[in-house]
Amino acid sequence: MDLNMHLPTLLVTSIMINLLIGGMLWAIYHLRHRERCFLLWALACLTFVAGTALAVVNEVTEAPALMQFTVHLALGGSPLLLLAGIHALMQLPMAGTRGASRFLYGASLVYLFGLVVSTGWDPVAARFLTALFSALVFSLAIYRLASIERKPRLPLRILQTLFGIHGTLMMAQVLVIAVSVTGSAPLDLHGLLKLILVNHLLLVSATAMALPLLAFTRAEQALVALAERDGLTQLFNRRAFYREGNLAFEKAREDGSLITVLMIDLDHFKQINDRWGHATGDEVLRIVANLMKAELRDDDIIGRVGGEEFAAVLRNNNREAIEAVTGRLLQRIVEAGRGVDGVPVHLSASIGGASLALEHAAFSDVMASADRALYQAKHNGRNRAEFVTASAAAKP
Repeated sequence: MDLNMHLPTLLVTSIMINLLIGGMLWAIYHLRHRERCFLLWALACLTFVAGTALAVVNEVTEAPALMQFTVHLALGGSPLLLLAGIHALMQLPMAGTRGASRFLYGASLVYLFGLVVSTGWDPVAARFLTALFSALVFSLAIYRLASIERKPRLPLRILQTLFGIHGTLMMAQVLVIAVSVTGSAPLDLHGLLKLILVNHLLLVSATAMALPLLAFTRAEQALVALAERDGLTQLFNRRAFYREGNLAFEKAREDGSLITVLMIDLDHFKQINDRWGHATGDEVLRIVANLMKAELRDDDIIGRVGGEEFAAVLRNNNREAIEAVTGRLLQRIVEAGRGVDGVPVHLSASIGGASLALEHAAFSDVMASADRALYQAKHNGRNRAEFVTASAAAKP
């Protein structure tokens, strides 16, 4: 492998780029309320810089075995810090979940033991262990990113691809060293190191851009959730519900399909607050929200549109199925009300429903029809569901 590149220049360039990226991540850490993931990613860059700098010293001087051990410890620790930063982003312990942490601790102990035995005795074996350990850590990082259930997926896929290339390069180094040890092919460690450094310069720059992208995407999603979600129930708030409802209305008009709007109001909720306190009242609202999410389908739109008033847009066109769902929901609300925070709140709800009809010119018209059906349910004794007919929907 004869690459026409100056190795010291590559090493110095690698050190400078990692210093710049580490400094950028350190600055982001201080500017973004000290998010631990950025600190760990900055330390990963700086640890790699320390290992590379010591490797340069090791190449030009007769370095003791302790320095060689430190070089490989730093180079092997850099991807570990990268993985720890991903865990911090996911709000997991630094080593990950219990099963993953045991595996990682075990692999780290084997790696340390191997370095202690091989350093100073066989530098090639130390390179082999460091490359193999790095490939293992990058594989764990890919697995961890795959387990993140978050949208958009693009930043995650970018990082998985980059980590996959990192891991492949490390495994290529492992294979080259293994082949050289068997004597079937000569080993050009300097040429291999040049190739790895060139690819590392490209990959570390791309990774440095993708890591903040992942964190910023998460922060943006959190801000969107604050703007669109009810803080108590995590359902859509009124504004977001009407926005999503209007989109569903327009799509139903275009497709010629049906939607059904439900208005759900808790019966005598003020009495619950007055008798048992607002903490119990808040717990009641959370329970009802969870029951609605459990009973309705994933593609249904659910929101809290008032104090004790909820609404839903169902894409189910089967009237019998909708009535069965509302009946089951009413029953479960009554059952849940038998004991909330250790007290019997005697909870019940009234539901009004209206399906999209020709008379409805806008989503607000369907909501108004469902609201009239809700009034009828309360008038007829509460703890029941009433559905407005198409002809009744046209009445003011």
